[in-house]
Amino acid sequence: MAEQVTEQVTEQATEQATDYFVKLDFPNFMSTGRLIVQLGIAAYILFTLLPDSSTQMVAFPWVMLWQVGLLCFAIAGLLNLWRQQKSFYLLGSGFDWAIGASTITLCLSTMFSQFPNQGMWYSLTAFGYFIALYVTNNFLHGASSQSHKVFSQEGESNDSQLLPILRFLGLLGIAVIIESLVFWTTQTWLPQLANFAKLNQWGLNLSYDFSDLQSRNWAPMGHQNYVAGFLMLVLPILASLAIAQRGMWRSLWLVGIGLGLVDLYTTSSRGGFLGLGAIVLYGILVALFKSRGNRWLAIGGGGGAIAIFALLIATNNRLRSLISGLVSSFANPAQGSGELFFRAIAADTGWRIGLDHWLFGAGAGSAILFYQQYRPSWAGREAELLFQLHSTPVHLWAELGIGAVIVVVLVGVAIASLFVKLHRSPTWNANPQEQAITYGLFASLIGYGMLAITDYQLDVPAISGSLVIVFASLAYLGQVHSGELISLGHQKQPRLWLSILATVYLVIAIAWLVPVNTAWQASSMGFIYLARARNDLAIAKQETVTEAIAAIDKFQDRLKLAHQLAPWEPYYPYQLGWNLADLAISYPNLPQSPTWQKDGLTWIKAAIAINPNNEAGYNAAAWLSLRDASPTDPLSAVQAAESYFRRGLELVPTKRSLSFGLGISLLRQGKNPEAIAAMVAEVLNDPSFITSPIWSDPAFQSLYPQIVTNLENAYRNSPSKAVYLAALRWWNGNPNAVDELKQTGNSTAILLANAIANDTNALQAVKQNPQTPLEMVISAWLNPNLRDKLLERAYVFATSSLPDERSVFTVKAMSDRMNQAPNFDAWLRSPLPVNSPLVLNYRRARLGFNVVSRHLDGVVPLDFFEVRDRAEISLFFKDLFS
Repeated sequence: MAEQVTEQVTEQATEQATDYFVKLDFPNFMSTGRLIVQLGIAAYILFTLLPDSSTQMVAFPWVMLWQVGLLCFAIAGLLNLWRQQKSFYLLGSGFDWAIGASTITLCLSTMFSQFPNQGMWYSLTAFGYFIALYVTNNFLHGASSQSHKVFSQEGESNDSQLLPILRFLGLLGIAVIIESLVFWTTQTWLPQLANFAKLNQWGLNLSYDFSDLQSRNWAPMGHQNYVAGFLMLVLPILASLAIAQRGMWRSLWLVGIGLGLVDLYTTSSRGGFLGLGAIVLYGILVALFKSRGNRWLAIGGGGGAIAIFALLIATNNRLRSLISGLVSSFANPAQGSGELFFRAIAADTGWRIGLDHWLFGAGAGSAILFYQQYRPSWAGREAELLFQLHSTPVHLWAELGIGAVIVVVLVGVAIASLFVKLHRSPTWNANPQEQAITYGLFASLIGYGMLAITDYQLDVPAISGSLVIVFASLAYLGQVHSGELISLGHQKQPRLWLSILATVYLVIAIAWLVPVNTAWQASSMGFIYLARARNDLAIAKQETVTEAIAAIDKFQDRLKLAHQLAPWEPYYPYQLGWNLADLAISYPNLPQSPTWQKDGLTWIKAAIAINPNNEAGYNAAAWLSLRDASPTDPLSAVQAAESYFRRGLELVPTKRSLSFGLGISLLRQGKNPEAIAAMVAEVLNDPSFITSPIWSDPAFQSLYPQIVTNLENAYRNSPSKAVYLAALRWWNGNPNAVDELKQTGNSTAILLANAIANDTNALQAVKQNPQTPLEMVISAWLNPNLRDKLLERAYVFATSSLPDERSVFTVKAMSDRMNQAPNFDAWLRSPLPVNSPLVLNYRRARLGFNVVSRHLDGVVPLDFFEVRDRAEISLFFKDLFS
């Protein structure tokens, strides 16, 4: 039923826009451009309603569709520019200066960028939105010129000419809100409640927690902050429409506002609620200013709005932490964790990128390419890689430099001057309907401006498209009520030259984009061949293996073609190299495997050459170089691996496996002291690594005692590492381990000490009524008759997941081992067989790699280092080693 409502509202929004075009005799406005603009609007609607649109927009063929939408607006603008008998209206109120400054800034930043092609890609997108802004503004003026003929026939002569376009945006906003709530309810909220109900049967009492990213409303744009950003733009429009219209329309807008607030609540976006708070305060000030004789009513209404706002925050656990989180973050941004710390890292990085490129910026789209080079050392393992800096001012400063500052100042001055200009206009003051609309448009900018401080969203079509409508509407109001209708006029010069220049530029842009999109399409096909090949190889039959080899050859051909067409894009050679190497490692018995591994390393090196600031490339190249050591010249490959490991550590000093890999490369060169130092650094960055079964390998056994000694010295010199020191000494069999663990005061360490000492008095409550996963494990040791049930329950509590096939094997292995162990300490510390289910072998995934790379078609890569963890430590002793 809800989906049907969404479809009906969407159809109504589309019909509203289409009917308006027809009413306006659109061919007289832009000749044959009517259909073209409708296609552009259709693309805007599509990428506003498309589920997960912010990521789908970088997958083929979706990436083509939004480009076509912007191209339609560009062609429509060009057609209108060539029709010299018709006026081409500028924005006025200083907005044209801001657009001009933005254009110059983007051009200069692209010209002087280290990565000019990325700058070209993002600049063309920005130019497309600029053109759409002018086309929309001219559309509104075309509406105004036809208004008397159209609306007098319908009896709506007193209605604002902005009503149709804002009504369209309002209906689209309601469609998004309904779709968002439907998706969140059916795909997030209800499934999580059902899962919690099952887990509650095991005694794990979980409640819905908005601090969990998976619990927040992502729909339909792919991230809760994007949904909140769209709501910041739409909710004030709905409020202004509710004031400006009556009857059924007013009821619809009020329902939309109520649902929108619910939707905003489900996003749990802190930036969204900051924006909402700014909108509420702005609304109260406007109400007080305009109410005059009814100020007590305005005060009461404002108090009610504040109460609702406070209630929304009070009932959301994530929002309650906003104020305390902000205070602690600003007090010491280098200490902490979580999203505010995450943003502090991004802000520091962006600030330093901008300082080093202050004149022209690093170039549009270069934030991801420079990010790890400038990431602060105090960031630890937080925010290792981003594609946007989670703050619009910071992001623009990093990529565009001082030009971005100038543009922001110009936009701010233009908005302020327009606000003053309208309040001085007699016609505006005499039109209550357009006053309500104006205040709603300004509220949209205020709310979104507040959110924009905490996030960057200008690359999301739903956000940028809505901003186009808001700014075009404000520009139109400024021109209509000030009488300053600024246009290029009917003069042949310089409009002719501008038309020629714009046409040439559009042709050049299309010519540049054709190979880029062809490369995207080729890579997409290549990944389809790759998926088919992996499926055939998994079957492991001779005929399917032959087909798989042929499909892999086609995959290589497509990715090589993509690289030839877009040699500036590091994604294609990296994906080609990683996949070939991964196939070689996964299927070493195939005769093609040596060639795949060699070619894989070569292509990853090519990716590094394109983007020398990405740790993932160095990580992959380093581990592959260790595998690639030639019997005739093993030293050169090992030395290459060492250089790759060192460069990776320069970019991300705490990246797990890099220091250990560096130690291996040094060890193979006979540099034992340096190798030990590198491996010690690995454990200092990842304390639980000391418990890995990897240390039982013959190559590391001789180094292990010295590594432990160096670790003890390092921990002793840092009082905050007392727990790590006690845990390390216990793990290596120190006879005073029990006392040392208790002296730390750490609850997990004390509980472990009591279990090792078999202190039944101290463990009486644990034995009878265990509450935590570790307590359940200890209770399982103390209650052999309940051992299996308690271990299974401990696994459920530790993983917050229901038992599955893997958990059955793990729990059985723990139980069997516990039955054979002489004491609890031996159960934990005695060596594990290589093939034991308690040895967790896996490769760490680069989750989000495709999203960050702005390509969604490829495979999520895994690190080539194979991690070996002990299940007991990973599940039950995280607090002791982290």
